Amino acid sequence: MKAPPYQVLIVTLLIIVSSTIAQGSGAETEQIQKISEKSNLSETNNLTQNDNDSVYPQISSSSDNIYIVWQESVGSYGTTNYDIFFKKSNDNGDNFGSPINLSDNAGFSEHPQIASVGNLIYVVWVDDSSGEREIMFSKSSDSGKTFSNSIVISRNSMSPYHVELAAEGQNVYVVWNSFGMETSNIILLSKSNDAGKTFGELTEIGVGDMETYPKIAANADEYYITWDRSENKATEILLIKGHKDFKMDNITQLGKLNNDGIDGGESQVAVDADHVIVSWASNIPVDKKYVYISSSMNKGNSFTNNIPLSSTNSSNVENILIDDNLYVVWQDNIDGNQEIFYTKSNTNGTSIYKSINVSNNIGISECPSITVSTSGIHMIWEDDTTGNHDVLYKRLDKMA
Repeated sequence: MKAPPYQVLIVTLLIIVSSTIAQGSGAETEQIQKISEKSNLSETNNLTQNDNDSVYPQISSSSDNIYIVWQESVGSYGTTNYDIFFKKSNDNGDNFGSPINLSDNAGFSEHPQIASVGNLIYVVWVDDSSGEREIMFSKSSDSGKTFSNSIVISRNSMSPYHVELAAEGQNVYVVWNSFGMETSNIILLSKSNDAGKTFGELTEIGVGDMETYPKIAANADEYYITWDRSENKATEILLIKGHKDFKMDNITQLGKLNNDGIDGGESQVAVDADHVIVSWASNIPVDKKYVYISSSMNKGNSFTNNIPLSSTNSSNVENILIDDNLYVVWQDNIDGNQEIFYTKSNTNGTSIYKSINVSNNIGISECPSITVSTSGIHMIWEDDTTGNHDVLYKRLDKMA
């Protein structure tokens, strides 16, 4: 099947893979690799198993409920389109139910994102059913048994793309790229304080040109947005910190997070309690071509210097911070093939588990996503081993 014409590079936190810390970062990494957890790794489960093209999966969890969304080709040959599908497990990933088509329209639906809080599930995606690109939003209030009709939340936004989603408590935050009247790229935020029943006015984040790849994370009543801004052929990594009740003039904006001499790239942000981590991939200069991270232990009020990670082959990385533990999956061709790797660490990267090749097949494995439930670590990715793109799933049971 032909892959969709929407390419996304996901670069988040790969902090625990590195044994190298930049001078002046204030952190020291002890080179420890614990015994591999591979014996606790489940068999790979193909969640799509059809002739369609299933791509860009995303995963979330609440308790032992596991939720997955992806975009999948529909229609006969020559009329292929893409819809957004949802599938869930109520038993920690042992079994998954039948897929639900959330978009189910004649338009091209792509780039789904999912977040869950308790029995609430939120899904957003980009759709052109109306003849124009729009951000669609749908929610479930019963752990995925039923979903609301989708609504447009990108009101009067010009050709939105790169949509991202975060949720915490009753707060739902959606950010995306759009085009402005006077600048090429702008970043817009729409937020809801009533579990997605209503969304407020759109807020523009930043004021410059060429601002791209917004990412968002939320904790308690605060949210953090990172994005990239091109400036004289260099790329800056920027971050703001906001509160659910704050207006734009109350938002705290930090200076650029990437040090001088280190280029920016597509950034990611993760947060847990007081700990905030921002990461990005840098392609120039050649001798500094790494994935970098910068961390904060005081709710984003200040950040460490940039820390380079050891692998230069890594891409499509995703992570989650839970209770001072960092769980990471990423795509790497270190073995000569694109595979999905997993590892775990404390948030300071001083206690590192040996990485595990979780895909370990002859196909191209890419676009991983990860979530942590009460009893397991759950990973999904897109894989072409069967000859077309499928969504594959694996669980790592937590060690006692």
